[in-house]
Amino acid sequence: MTKEMLDVLDADKRIFTYKVMFDGGTAPNPFSGVCTLAICKPAIRRVAKPGDLIVGLAPGNEGRVVYCMQVTDKKFWKDYIELCTDATVRDEIVEYKGLVQKVPQSTKDQGDCIWRDADVYEAVRPTYSGHQGELDFNHDVINGESVLLSTKYWYFGKGDKISIRLPERLKQMIPGRGHRSNANDSFRDEFVQMFNNEIKLGHGVHGTPEHAPENTDKATCSRCRIKQDEDDQIDEEK
Repeated sequence: MTKEMLDVLDADKRIFTYKVMFDGGTAPNPFSGVCTLAICKPAIRRVAKPGDLIVGLAPGNEGRVVYCMQVTDKKFWKDYIELCTDATVRDEIVEYKGLVQKVPQSTKDQGDCIWRDADVYEAVRPTYSGHQGELDFNHDVINGESVLLSTKYWYFGKGDKISIRLPERLKQMIPGRGHRSNANDSFRDEFVQMFNNEIKLGHGVHGTPEHAPENTDKATCSRCRIKQDEDDQIDEEK
C-alpha cells in the first residue's frame, strides 16, 4: 500500500485535539471509505472547516493517537442524511457511494446517520451509539449543526495494529476536558512532520475500535459513553 501523508497546514488551518472516551466505531465512524464525525464533539463540528485536522487521542495522558482526519468536506445534518439515504444524490459523488452504510440497521450497527430528520426530532434509528432521545438529538443535530467528513484519514482504534504516540513536547496538545485548537497553533508544523514520519500506510482503517460491539459488555459501554457525554457537555476550547 502506498504511503500517503498529511498536507502541510496553511496558517488559517487548525489542529483540534480531544480525547475519545468511547471508541466504539460510531464517533468517529471510519468505515465505508469515509471517516465521519457526526454524533460527538458538537463544539468542534460547528467550527471546524475543510483542511483542518481532527486528532482523537486515547483517554489519559499517554498521547496515543486513536485517529487523525484531515477534513475534506463538511455537511449540515440535513444534507448528510440526504447523502446517506438518497442514492440519486449520493451517487453523484463517487467517493460517497459507501455512505449508505452509515445508516444503522440494528443495535449492533456502528453507522452514525442515526437521525431520520434534521428539522424535527423523530425516534432514533436502531443504533449502537447509545444516543436515543430528544436531548441527544439536540446535542448531535441542533448544537453540532454539521457532520465532518474525510477521505484522508488514518484510524488506529485501540492501537492493536499500529500505535502512534505523541512525543513528549507534543503532549502539550493533550486537553484536560473539552478540546484544544488555537492553543495548538505553535505545534502545527511539528505535528504534521511527526505524523508523516510515523505513518507507513495509506488512508483508511488500521486498527480495531476499543469498544467494538462484539467485545464490549453493556456496563463498559455505559461508563465510557457517560464520560464522553460529560466531556461533550463542557466542550471548551483550551
